[in-house]
Amino acid sequence: MARRSDHAPEELKRLALEAAEVIALEEGLRGLTVRRVAERIGYAPGTIYNLFANLDDLIVQLNGMTLDALAVELGAAAGGSPATRPQRLVEAYFDFVESRPRLWSLLFEHRLPEGADLPDWYRPKLAALIGLVAEALEPLMPDRSAEARYAATVTMWAGLHGISTLAVSAKLTLVAETEPRQLGHLLVDRMLGNRDGTGPEPV
Repeated sequence: MARRSDHAPEELKRLALEAAEVIALEEGLRGLTVRRVAERIGYAPGTIYNLFANLDDLIVQLNGMTLDALAVELGAAAGGSPATRPQRLVEAYFDFVESRPRLWSLLFEHRLPEGADLPDWYRPKLAALIGLVAEALEPLMPDRSAEARYAATVTMWAGLHGISTLAVSAKLTLVAETEPRQLGHLLVDRMLGNRDGTGPEPV
């Protein structure tokens, strides 16, 4: 078993977050405990509490890493021709969700205890992610103000989240036989005012 002196605190924190990510990928929120994370990295649970305030703190930081990873994927999809950006962004979003559904679900399943607040860095990170997409779609919403573009992007995010949640939980087929990605493209096309649709035709 590793000893505390084997790793510097920052390295140990990184190892703990990586271990938590693996557990979340495999089992989701229900599998995440301080003891499980500690066992994965060969340390006592008390060591984890020296690195994080509690399990909620660890999960929030893990969710921050997930937002960073999603930002990388959406940022890569946001380049190229503006005309095809919406389709690339929708595809990148669903690729991300489908490749790590439990980790993505953790973003929305985890709830802080009553009275606890998210850390100061979390909301700006999420706002920056939405702002990245709003900026990428700006050429397709030339007549809308920055506030209106941001609001439209938040609405699209919420809609895609709803579709993804139904799909991940295998509940989408209860209300539609359409593929999740097709619904996503349809939603984004309509939000951008493209009544004819530029994405794949819905079934």
